[in-house]
Amino acid sequence: MERENFYGEKHSRDDDRYLIIGFDTEYKTPDGELTPQDIKDGSGKYKVISYQFHCSIYDPGQPDAVEWSGICYPEGNDRLSLADLLTFAFHQGIATGAVSKLPNKVYLAGHFTRADFPAFKDFQTISKLIGSVRATFLSIDNHILLQYWFPDDGPVKIEVVLRDTMLLTPATSKSLRALGDLVGVPKVVLDDDPVLEKHYKENMDQLLADRPELFEDYAITDAIICVRYLDQLIRQCDDILGRRKVPATLTGIGVDLLMQTWKAADLDPLEMIGKEEVVVSYFNKRLGRHEKRPVDVNIREVDWHIPLATECYHGGRNEQFWFGPAFEDNWTDFDLTGAYPTAMALIGMADWRSAYVSLDLDQFTHRTLGIANVEFEFPEHVKYPTMPVRTNNGLVFPRTGISDCAAPEIALARSLGATLKIRHGVIIPTNLEKPVFADFISQCIMKRKSFAKGSLQNLFWKELSNSSYGKTAQGLHQKRVYDLRDREMKPLPPSKITNPFFAAYITSFVRSALGEVMNALPSEVCVFSCTTDGFLTNATQAQIDAASTGPIAGLYRQSRQMLTGEPDMLEIKHVVRKPLGWRTRGQATLIEGRDDQGPHEKIVLAKGGIYTPEYLEDQRELNAKILGMFLDRKPDDVIPLKIKTGIRDIIEWDADLVDKHVSKRLNMEFDWKRMPQAVWQDDTIDHVAFSTRPWESIDQFFKVREIWDSFAVATPRCIKTVDDYRALATYIFAQSALSAGGGQYLKKDSPDIKRLRQMLCIAWRKSAAGITRKFDGHTSQSFADLLTSIGIPCKRSDVENARKPFVPHICPATPAVMAALDLLKIHVPSLEVDLFLSANTAIDILAATQENNPYRSIEGTEKILEVAA
Repeated sequence: MERENFYGEKHSRDDDRYLIIGFDTEYKTPDGELTPQDIKDGSGKYKVISYQFHCSIYDPGQPDAVEWSGICYPEGNDRLSLADLLTFAFHQGIATGAVSKLPNKVYLAGHFTRADFPAFKDFQTISKLIGSVRATFLSIDNHILLQYWFPDDGPVKIEVVLRDTMLLTPATSKSLRALGDLVGVPKVVLDDDPVLEKHYKENMDQLLADRPELFEDYAITDAIICVRYLDQLIRQCDDILGRRKVPATLTGIGVDLLMQTWKAADLDPLEMIGKEEVVVSYFNKRLGRHEKRPVDVNIREVDWHIPLATECYHGGRNEQFWFGPAFEDNWTDFDLTGAYPTAMALIGMADWRSAYVSLDLDQFTHRTLGIANVEFEFPEHVKYPTMPVRTNNGLVFPRTGISDCAAPEIALARSLGATLKIRHGVIIPTNLEKPVFADFISQCIMKRKSFAKGSLQNLFWKELSNSSYGKTAQGLHQKRVYDLRDREMKPLPPSKITNPFFAAYITSFVRSALGEVMNALPSEVCVFSCTTDGFLTNATQAQIDAASTGPIAGLYRQSRQMLTGEPDMLEIKHVVRKPLGWRTRGQATLIEGRDDQGPHEKIVLAKGGIYTPEYLEDQRELNAKILGMFLDRKPDDVIPLKIKTGIRDIIEWDADLVDKHVSKRLNMEFDWKRMPQAVWQDDTIDHVAFSTRPWESIDQFFKVREIWDSFAVATPRCIKTVDDYRALATYIFAQSALSAGGGQYLKKDSPDIKRLRQMLCIAWRKSAAGITRKFDGHTSQSFADLLTSIGIPCKRSDVENARKPFVPHICPATPAVMAALDLLKIHVPSLEVDLFLSANTAIDILAATQENNPYRSIEGTEKILEVAA
């Protein structure tokens, strides 16, 4: 039997019969709070209440599927093995006459199998036959082999493939309830009262006792939803790939379809990603001899440059340009439309074997598949430099430095007036008339548009086009996953289309598209934050349109026109009146958007990794909770977390999926990826706020992060007032002004003045730096009084205990120090001021708090001051 796939290719079909078994468990988790140690001690087990299943056999020769369901209640604390459940399911199907012969292939489908699969008593044994992806269980490159005894045919081997429908669902429909709505099987509601509904879900044993029929309906419906969805997915794969086989993840389907697209165009998939097949010899221990096998390797000309290409791959641009409350205005969250697929579609067919080294900046254009290590310096007027520098705290974009990046960012930096020097660069020639990914993406978009918005098919095709980018980057930067067979963490392996040149170009182009628009906005416009493929700004639509006319924006629209027939670029996601920001991906809303601002979301909320209680689902409630946490935060605040046991907990400690109670320190302070520029106290909520500018160099960022960590530990403090900020800024100034070791004993509170006091007292006792001991008849007490009178608090004991040698140049030249020395010079004309001051350049973020702050004219500050007035 033969069947055609999406591209008309014929595939043989030896046996199309398969059985889907949707399975689920209901259980009762332990009462009380379990600590990590409780899990290790073996207390992390739930009580299994029931195992339920729904079976469906699909046979091309039969017009309708054969289906049956069942539920089993174990006695006491007993558990079923996987073989027990499947035998029960098989037997029930045969006993009821639903089926007389079972297929050899079985898809065992659950939704979030990490919750239900550990319920089998032989889980630890069968776990070695499966794998884990995204913290859940499934079959990856193997199956579970079981033997079942049929009355008429004797023993039959059955291959069981485990699938998790959560890994196969679109990003917007991960819950089982959403999945049920997509397939037309609504999840059963336990009670109209949300409180009682939640209670029953946490106490399913009580539901079974109170309402057994509702319990069974609820339990079996969950299994039915899994079957319905997997069936539709298998049919989708059959239609587009020509085979009834379900990959482990939805993105896997996209990769298979992409490779099929290449094959249909007579293109070698390996050649497309810079690989080739070679035959290698290896020793087969089982057979005791050498054998040969084909393996896929990088083309040699590609392999030379893989390390640099990998370094040039970065994620999205994520920065908070504003700390604290912004001023009230019309703030709009603009997102790039279909960012990553749009960038992918611009990549031409690569001539990998002609790769060459180049130091010529002119060869690195917006369309070039090129990578480089680049020295850069942006003009001071550029508000948002665009050359990424990777750190342990994410990407930072300083004004000067060295960047590993791809061609689009090099071209953009030149257009912004940056001075660049390529230290080492590589270019892969491409044929732009033959795009590598465009046909695949346009096919996905076309198919998506052919279905109703929000339908299963519509979301399915949207996910295929949007998620394929991630597969080009899989395995490039070390991400470790737990290997169930070897019981250890291992690097995530690459995908079939992993290619660092592609990944670097795609992400570089998206960052460049944002950077071009943001830097083209008028100087009076403020950008509040930037998150991956969008930014929040008070720019008007007219200003956005005017800023979106550069060459990268033109290419973006060209790609969108090719893919969708519409040259769109930016779409509005949210509108608010007053946002609050604290760190990367940390924003909330102080004043919601108005109804007259359009049909967009009126709340911006990005929690920045902060956990909130599970019962808070309403966006306004979540926003209010986050605002309260920010405004009321204290240095020692911790968040109590109730997290689920992970893969390692379940495997290593024989645990089930239960709640594990831990705590995490609340961190809602600025992440210092940018330099504060103007600081003020917002009177409306009584909290400090500041705008920012780029650091001069990455070394400044590293130094400030180091000093901040030291300051936060030694003097726990939240930056909530201008005084809080000034204390930190003074400490940063003082520490950064001193040479190595000079700041070792620097006080955290008023470090500059206390260091100056120490030096002056020593100078007085040693008659150094132009100070003569007991000048003009001064005693220890009177000298202490003199210092106090000029703003240096001092006691007699401070003077008398200053017995160390006088060491010059170890006091930071902060404004407070300079003012005190100027006053002292009036009383001690012979004072040698320079001997006290460090000659090192300091990181001065104190200037941002001064009344004569030269940066007071930065974006929106006039508005802030007007509102405050």
